[in-house]
Amino acid sequence: MEYYVIPSFTRTNLVKHAFSGRKGGFSQGKYGTLNLSFFTEDKPETVLENRRIFCTELGVDLGSIVCAEQVHGEHIYSVAKKDKGRGVYDRDSAIPVTDALITKDKGVALVAFFADCVPVFFLDPVQKVIALAHAGWRGTVAKIAAKTAQTLFKEYGTESQNLLVGIGPSIGPCHYQVDEPVISKIEGAFPEWSNSIVTERNNGFAQLNLWEANRRQILAIGVPAENITVAGLCTYCNQEKFFSHRAGMLGRQAAVIILK
Repeated sequence: MEYYVIPSFTRTNLVKHAFSGRKGGFSQGKYGTLNLSFFTEDKPETVLENRRIFCTELGVDLGSIVCAEQVHGEHIYSVAKKDKGRGVYDRDSAIPVTDALITKDKGVALVAFFADCVPVFFLDPVQKVIALAHAGWRGTVAKIAAKTAQTLFKEYGTESQNLLVGIGPSIGPCHYQVDEPVISKIEGAFPEWSNSIVTERNNGFAQLNLWEANRRQILAIGVPAENITVAGLCTYCNQEKFFSHRAGMLGRQAAVIILK
């Protein structure tokens, strides 16, 4: 089993966190092997066993997890202890229509699932609050990463200079080709940065850099560049390590963060 962590988060000693790889589980075929999402056609009992062994590896109680029904939107949910267990054992109990989770409660594990979209981790080591956002191109256009940070500012007292952000493994600009409708939406959302986000334009297609689009929107709300970690790991390039939807793989990685 392999998983990945953010050094700046680890140094605080305030959280357990990880982004899973695809090795070390029980799923088969295009879900092989550590598929962690019920929102697939994998066998639910296999997904649950994968979750059990991953949580054991991290030292996280399975019952402490909170999951959402991700819909590539911009809804943000503030998680409390009463939410523990939602979406853990079945998909129906997941928090509906939500793509970002926030909590200040210790012992509550925020979890989201990915197979090319961008995981964005947040930690305020001063106010001791965490968040996790799911940013595909639609969520990126909706600026869900910036909106999650702004919710931390407004509702949790976070100051921008204290916020740590991690942009995890996802499809990179090397392999994320998009068409004109997507290009137009990116240009509309980020007119001042579009030439650094949309590159190699050719016959109505271009390469899209989701890492930079998310990094720039976080910079724009005052988070210092040195507080932002970009993994720079492309899920398509590293199919031996990660699931990639564009590569035809059906499993999902998980991002996990919990205040100790």
